[in-house]
Amino acid sequence: MGGADRTAAEAGPRLVPMRLFSNAVVRTFAPGEPATAAPSWANPPAPSESDSPAVRLAPDSILVDGGTIVAVGTRSELLDIAESTSATSAALASAGGIGATAVTPSARLEEIDCGGQVILPGLVDAHMHSIAYADSLTNLDLSSVSSLAEAVAAIRDRAQSLPVGSWVLGSAWDLNKWEDPRPPDRELLDRAVPDHPVAMWSVDLHTLWVNARALEIAGIDSRTPDPSGGEFVRDHDGRLTGLIREEATELVARFVPEPTRDEQVERLATTQRLFLSQGLTGLHDFDGIASTLAWNDLREADRQHMRVMKYLRGVEVPWAIETGWRTGDGDAWLRRGGLKLFSDGALGSHSCHMSVPFPDPVPAGATAAAGSAVGVAAAASGSTPAVPGDAGEVQANYGIAQMTEGELFEQARMATEAGISVAIHAIGDQANHHVLNVFERLRPITKTVEEKFRRPLRHRVEHAQFIQPADVARFRELGVIASMQPRHCISDLHLLHLIDESAQLAAYAWPDLIDAGVEVAFGSDGPVEPANPFAAIYAAMTRANIGGDPRTSFQPQRRLSAAEAIRLHTQGPAYTAGLEDRRGHLAPGMDADFIIVDTDPCTADGLRDGGTVKRAPTTSAEVTAARDGLLGYSSEEALFAHASAIRDTRVAMTVVGGEVKHSV
Repeated sequence: MGGADRTAAEAGPRLVPMRLFSNAVVRTFAPGEPATAAPSWANPPAPSESDSPAVRLAPDSILVDGGTIVAVGTRSELLDIAESTSATSAALASAGGIGATAVTPSARLEEIDCGGQVILPGLVDAHMHSIAYADSLTNLDLSSVSSLAEAVAAIRDRAQSLPVGSWVLGSAWDLNKWEDPRPPDRELLDRAVPDHPVAMWSVDLHTLWVNARALEIAGIDSRTPDPSGGEFVRDHDGRLTGLIREEATELVARFVPEPTRDEQVERLATTQRLFLSQGLTGLHDFDGIASTLAWNDLREADRQHMRVMKYLRGVEVPWAIETGWRTGDGDAWLRRGGLKLFSDGALGSHSCHMSVPFPDPVPAGATAAAGSAVGVAAAASGSTPAVPGDAGEVQANYGIAQMTEGELFEQARMATEAGISVAIHAIGDQANHHVLNVFERLRPITKTVEEKFRRPLRHRVEHAQFIQPADVARFRELGVIASMQPRHCISDLHLLHLIDESAQLAAYAWPDLIDAGVEVAFGSDGPVEPANPFAAIYAAMTRANIGGDPRTSFQPQRRLSAAEAIRLHTQGPAYTAGLEDRRGHLAPGMDADFIIVDTDPCTADGLRDGGTVKRAPTTSAEVTAARDGLLGYSSEEALFAHASAIRDTRVAMTVVGGEVKHSV
């Protein structure tokens, strides 16, 4: 990915100033250390004449040389280290030693005053769709509409601003939040926008709402069969309603004109600036070839300012295998990830694959794809699904199984044998169960391939929102990472009535997985959710609506402290990428990726012990019963006050590779 790195000789001499970021509260998040403590390796105390132990001073500065952290400690200590290091570098350079052809030591130390603010490790989004996010900033945003009529009016207004015949594109409609939550229909679109093809993605990106003109361009009519793992929604008379779910969406989406490559690059550059301003120093990108090309172009133009781990889509696998793509290859800025597969749909679209049915039945003959999942789910749960028959009869809706367990295994096996790790989307509990079965079958193959290529292949489940209690421990037993998005929990508050409480599922069960010893990584799933990681930390702390109402909190015993949530945005993605020895915390020798913010997530009024939750691994039920949901705060009010302050954090500076990439 990207061009070959230039050698030192080709690069020629360059001035690399050492940088001292001082006058700060440094939170290193060193593994095994309390978030508020000075790390054990920082400023080792000088011998004392007395027998009393010396007090270890909290670090207030970070010294950076090039893209690497040299030291973390007090300003006076780091000034001494800088002087010593500079002298050593100068001697090497004058003697023609290592690095002499590439680096000319600076005659000065650049000091950056952090104004008493807080330094944190750079936050990484472990699940992002960068091109879709960039497009969402340009296309029509329907997230704020409150009714079908309002949505249609917004689409009509956008169409009137475009040339006749051009596509009207948008996203983020959510019928579950409308005043009258009836599914949208193409008839209103056909009347309001007859001269434009219209394509509007739902907020979860699993359902597409289109008009007759879009269907006509795609060559889809009432006789078009539903593809495997997808559905053209039909009414009782077999007429297409204009709603398209899951795999079927591609049959229309492929006709939507793509921006030019230059346009896409500029959109991505704008989006990158937004991410950096929010404290993100890296992301794991799950979009397709368009994002691969755009990030490559930014890299070649020296405009890539955050680190990216790039994942593949299924259609790209033959090309990836042929070209020798292997997980972990690449460079420090653009790294090759694994293969993304889909097991099911989403909660909002009522298409995640569950072991118990949704409360809303499916009209007979209206959803063949959902029906295809019924038998699988029923067989697993021991129940007998309803069988569609005459008009008016209904069948239980267990969601959509986009691929069978056997199909998932074959795709995963092919990728793994080529040295490509696997990330499988699974939201419903039955989908997660099937995916864990796949990884169990894949385990011996993975071990063989890891030995062959001498690198870890860390498989992951994307979302893992609903898990059968017995499957929580299987994540750890199989070494599978849970890649999760805390904003989903609070965005789904209005949907949780769809989940049968009698199933006793582990829902958005971050602490259950952590306590079971599972590696967890946090992200946003942007643009499904906003990218801002501090809002995600708030969501993990409160499990309540974004406005801060404690009454809306869902299963507060499953909250996480701010420190825990930050670790899952730092150490979690680093481990997932196989980079835990380079990133995820602040220490000498680590990459100089960090942020300077105005809010300390580790201390607050009413918070004891930095919010560190001390507990021993136990069963899922025991963990949730033992938590009081207060996370070490003296009261619910104190918790929400701090969580809200973290949500509203202002990022003053973002440093990636030792360079300031954002500042205000």
